[in-house]
Amino acid sequence: MKRILALMPVFLLTLSLSAQQAKPSPSTSQGAIPELKETPKSQSANSQSPGTTVLSSTLPVGTPVHMKLETPLYSASTKAGDNFSGRVLEDVKLADKVIIPVGASLQGHVVQVTDPRRIKGKATLVLKPESLTLPNGQRYLVTASVVDTNKVNGTDVDDEGRIKGPGHTGRDTLEIGAGPGAGAVIGGLAGGGKGLLIGAVIGAGGTVAHWLTKKNSAYLPAGSEIIFELGRPMTVTTSTPEEGS
Repeated sequence: MKRILALMPVFLLTLSLSAQQAKPSPSTSQGAIPELKETPKSQSANSQSPGTTVLSSTLPVGTPVHMKLETPLYSASTKAGDNFSGRVLEDVKLADKVIIPVGASLQGHVVQVTDPRRIKGKATLVLKPESLTLPNGQRYLVTASVVDTNKVNGTDVDDEGRIKGPGHTGRDTLEIGAGPGAGAVIGGLAGGGKGLLIGAVIGAGGTVAHWLTKKNSAYLPAGSEIIFELGRPMTVTTSTPEEGS
């Protein structure tokens, strides 16, 4: 009996410790419950305004773009690397929808210029469009080549997209015709009929030589019209208000 009474305090102490371990700690119970936080909505990559729909339209290869030149180009003074710019003259549409409106700005630079004398060929200008800026400020890269002009100052475009100067003008015809006549008059005054013939031959020869060594430069003044064709597809994005917004 004395032994049992001696062990009683130990038993009660053990029972008390067990009760304390079974009771959950306030800090432990709070840490086990995850804290809920509101996750903010991610913003659109293109910062789309509320109530608008963004649409993409792709113009195919070969789409023509009519431009009015704002920078005069002259093969006698323009150099490779010079910049040029112009404005779109006609709406560029896809399925009756305007993709590039009138007034859009087109920028580029001159790639190559030749201005030889007639005996070596025609003068040429090669243009490379680089970018197109819409009236709303959107800017797009452009790959295109020249296919036609409004034939100002006798210019033309070959199959390689080179703008070529005139090879023969009305003034040339006048000069060639006047050369033999002037030579014949001088020869006739100097030596009669024989001098007339010799003078005409000399006059004609001198006129042809002069004509061959002259230049007919390619000249496109500001306001000239140029038609480009896209060499690669061009994708344009447009924003339209949603219905009811």
